Amino acid sequence: MQLILWRKQKLSSIFIVCVVIVVVMVCLRLSYWQVQRAQAKTQQLTHIASVQAQGLMQWSQVQALPNDWNKTGVQATLTGRINGDGYWLLDNQVYQGQVGYDVLMLFKPTTSKVPLLINFGWVKAPVSREQLPSITLPSKPITINVQLKQGKLSGFTLDNAAIKPEDGRWPKRVQTIDLQLFTQQAEQAMADFIGYRQGLGDELGIPHYQAVVMSPQKHYGYAVQWLLIALACVVVTVFASKRRN
Repeated sequence: MQLILWRKQKLSSIFIVCVVIVVVMVCLRLSYWQVQRAQAKTQQLTHIASVQAQGLMQWSQVQALPNDWNKTGVQATLTGRINGDGYWLLDNQVYQGQVGYDVLMLFKPTTSKVPLLINFGWVKAPVSREQLPSITLPSKPITINVQLKQGKLSGFTLDNAAIKPEDGRWPKRVQTIDLQLFTQQAEQAMADFIGYRQGLGDELGIPHYQAVVMSPQKHYGYAVQWLLIALACVVVTVFASKRRN
């Protein structure tokens, strides 16, 4: 009988040790991942700061930049027209606790042959999901200040079902920014980066773009938290083992 109990205790101890090892390894991996995220955010902020040190650019200066140069962080002033009558509504955007959409429109600078996709900002969503916000597009040329972003434009989404290109209705509700899809829907080429309008809000939307939402310091803080959880798991296991013995 004692031998059976001893074997059960032995198996239980081995199982607990395995669980603790798995938990500690996961916590250490998450801590390392947060450190990597913090380092990436630091590099991104450094790049943006160096770019913005050049000041506000004209569209002609943006076009003169090398094609292989990442334009993320570039601030530019654009004068031109809204290109076309259609626009996209980026779903599930939250501003000051309210749910709405970001308004995405094609904007053609006066000196450009190709339009640029601009995020004009946030608009409040109607009460019913069956309704979409109605935006009055300006007919005259306008001047806007934007911050450019190039590279990965699509964010996290729970819905991968994009509106089909053959759907000719406007506006189009979308779950993510996909320049290739937008090119098909608009039936025209566009720049391979996006501009986020800066400044105060108006009937076109309320600008709320932040290049970096979570600071590197917060990522380092989360890394420390995961390390402490791993340490606490080891300490609790050791004390529990001693008490059990």
